Amino acid sequence: MEPVTPSPGHPATSSTHHALVWSKRHLLTHGSGYLSLLVVLAFLAIYARTAAPSVLSGDSAEFQLAAATLGVAHPTTYPLYTLLGHLATLVLPFGDLARRVTLLTAGCAAAAVGLFCFLALRLGLSRRAALLGAIALGVTPGLWNAATAAEVYALLALLMVGLGVQLSAINYRLSAIGYALAALIAGLGFTHHGLFAIAALPPFAIWAVVRLAPLRGATLIRRMAALLLGFLAGCSPWLYPLIQFARFGPFAGIDYGLPRHYYWGAPTNWTEVFDLLTGGTVRRGIFRIPTSSDTLATLDMLWGRANFEFGAIGLVLALVGCMALAWQLRRAWLVSIWVLLATSGYLLLLGPAVEDAPIFTLPMLLPLALWLAYGAHTLMIGSQSLMQRVGLQVRSVARVASWLVFVALLGLSINWADTRVEHASKRQLTLYRTFGEAVLSELPPNAVLIAHWEQGMVFQYLRLVEQQRPDVWVDVVEPSDDAWGPRIERRYPDRPVFLIGQAPDVEGLPVELMREDPYALVFRLRK
Repeated sequence: MEPVTPSPGHPATSSTHHALVWSKRHLLTHGSGYLSLLVVLAFLAIYARTAAPSVLSGDSAEFQLAAATLGVAHPTTYPLYTLLGHLATLVLPFGDLARRVTLLTAGCAAAAVGLFCFLALRLGLSRRAALLGAIALGVTPGLWNAATAAEVYALLALLMVGLGVQLSAINYRLSAIGYALAALIAGLGFTHHGLFAIAALPPFAIWAVVRLAPLRGATLIRRMAALLLGFLAGCSPWLYPLIQFARFGPFAGIDYGLPRHYYWGAPTNWTEVFDLLTGGTVRRGIFRIPTSSDTLATLDMLWGRANFEFGAIGLVLALVGCMALAWQLRRAWLVSIWVLLATSGYLLLLGPAVEDAPIFTLPMLLPLALWLAYGAHTLMIGSQSLMQRVGLQVRSVARVASWLVFVALLGLSINWADTRVEHASKRQLTLYRTFGEAVLSELPPNAVLIAHWEQGMVFQYLRLVEQQRPDVWVDVVEPSDDAWGPRIERRYPDRPVFLIGQAPDVEGLPVELMREDPYALVFRLRK
């Protein structure tokens, strides 16, 4: 892959912007691969150290359950994460199965930070600037939180950065394999999360058109075939929920397909299966047209979130870097702007039913971190130029000024990371396992345990994965399900019933408090 040589008038040919020359030799001599690998290993150690030690609750517990048992999670079913999580349970030799799935997430996040460093280097940044940008991204609570729980967002970040690395090769002569790899990543991201579809697929489509436009004849056909086959291969994880339905379905539409197999929604026909792949009832219930007050509230949340992730100094650097990137690499700047706007638009459309909207801000961390890296690069280059302009022509003195700026920014980054630990670390989070095991140990034989999603999935994991109290039936009740009283009378008239929640959940029912815990209350139904 030979780089395209900049024209004499290109900004990258000036001494000030020498670091921005698109050169394969430049990347190799600056050890981009080694630096990126070191970044991966460092953040893998950090994320693994601060990751949750065992089973979590809600969606995370469901992902740990689905990965361990090859079940199908809630819409859009997230098959790629489930399959990779199952592989982690088989390959990793330490921790319980829940922690192994979480460590997969830590690995995805660490790889995303390392690839981000590589991307920054490919875009022409110095090693010091790329390292600062990678650190800034890696210690954001958004990515750090995603790295320490069994969730799908770290994999989303990895796929987006991975595609960014491929798109940054627009000035290289790619083989058919290069086209296929870009399309493969695009397909994997498309099947993984809706945010990828709106934030990353449009830049990929434009990249493909630009790459194909000058080609003719057999070369054009081969490249188009590579793109098509790569994208279809990337969509192959969608076969997984179809195969599982063919094996275990159709279901009865209740109880998540249990006891036959865990399959969220328990679809009764193929139409319902395909509906789950595109979001199902979850998709139809979360989007709305925002009002002016909704828009202002979302924008205020986005600003607050950005400040929480990067701090005031980081945002100032990002603003400087945004302007520098717009001047020096217009294509990369346009892509970064698109990712930021697409993520903001997605959040504007989310309705009040989504209680954890800030987690969807994760894609916007990527352009902000890139801008921050460019801001740091500009500041270091500027300090060196300033030394020269004031008459200190000694090269070593100017270089020292640049290093002083780097050391100062590195110190600020480390200090900022230290303040973010409390917001991201889950190292001591044993609450859910402790609570779940304690409750299960106190239940009589053949009992029924009714709970909401957050607590219920903890018990489903303990029962189905670790086979703790398989005689107990866990009934996870969604907000749209019938009331607990009529449900109990219809389904469990002759079994001991226990309910987990808060006092309002059991109002009007003949219950007595069995266990009082800060996490949730456990009630026994009197019959």
